[in-house]
Amino acid sequence: MLKGGLFPDVIKEVHQFLCDYPREFIILEVIYDPNKHEMSSEQRLRVLQLLSSTFDEMVTQEDVNSWFNLKNLTLGELEKKKKNILVLIDDRICNFSHEGTQYDLATVAREFGCHKNGNFLKNKWHNTANAQTLLRSNETFLEGACNNCDLFMNSQFVMTPQPPGGVSDVLGLLFGGKSLRPVSLARELYRKDVLETFIRDNADNRWNIVLLDFLDLCPQLVRFLIGLNSPKHLKIEQASVTSKDGGLLVMDVTETINQLKRRNCCLYLLDFKDDLKISLNEGILRLKAQFDDEETMDLEIPFDHDTEYLLCDL
Repeated sequence: MLKGGLFPDVIKEVHQFLCDYPREFIILEVIYDPNKHEMSSEQRLRVLQLLSSTFDEMVTQEDVNSWFNLKNLTLGELEKKKKNILVLIDDRICNFSHEGTQYDLATVAREFGCHKNGNFLKNKWHNTANAQTLLRSNETFLEGACNNCDLFMNSQFVMTPQPPGGVSDVLGLLFGGKSLRPVSLARELYRKDVLETFIRDNADNRWNIVLLDFLDLCPQLVRFLIGLNSPKHLKIEQASVTSKDGGLLVMDVTETINQLKRRNCCLYLLDFKDDLKISLNEGILRLKAQFDDEETMDLEIPFDHDTEYLLCDL
């Protein structure tokens, strides 16, 4: 999400990213805000021309008519077809005429490779500065679209600063008790395990696109989201916990560990004591695990109250 810059500069930055990381795939959505400015027909045409001339590996209308089907599309297929960007455009930018030529949605898709955003992507801006409200709203958003495989679902985990609602809010801002800075709002969402627990415990939902503000604050969560796409099944044959010195067998936790697997391909432990339902604050978890028919792994994971652990095929 790039806002605030000049449009050509933003497009140049996206293009440079694809040059630096040619195996990535980007969904670029171009939105028109009529409350901020009015676009002439010439400006609209220049936007479309800039987009189509900048990106060489756009998903075209011909692709959409043949193989680009969201129900069974894979990243491997995109790489094989040498496509790295899907450009979606607000229909308010289209449907104009210039020098006698009419540019409707079909023409724009066919000639410029820019597709109506509502045909491919569903968004919801949750407009809240409260972390729990944001999580609940995202859950409701996914539940409402659980059976729709024809669209990319964009789950936005972005906190939105709110204007002061009263005298107490104003005083809080004046004296430092509250802040409108995005990083300050994010503390509530990114404090230990709040976001991670929510996404892990709802991992069987149809997570598709996940929009986050501060990726550097949750690198393990990003790996977990990527790992959920693995086609390899994770088998946990045996799991046990011992005390830190390895001398005391506490319990067999194989059943509990298997219940914690997500999509049958990932294991993400955020709080060993709570997740494994044990009384130890620190100890050693021993796993005998296997991905599909690969070699069995004997894993030994020391843990304490701060330890997080992710096992996935990455």
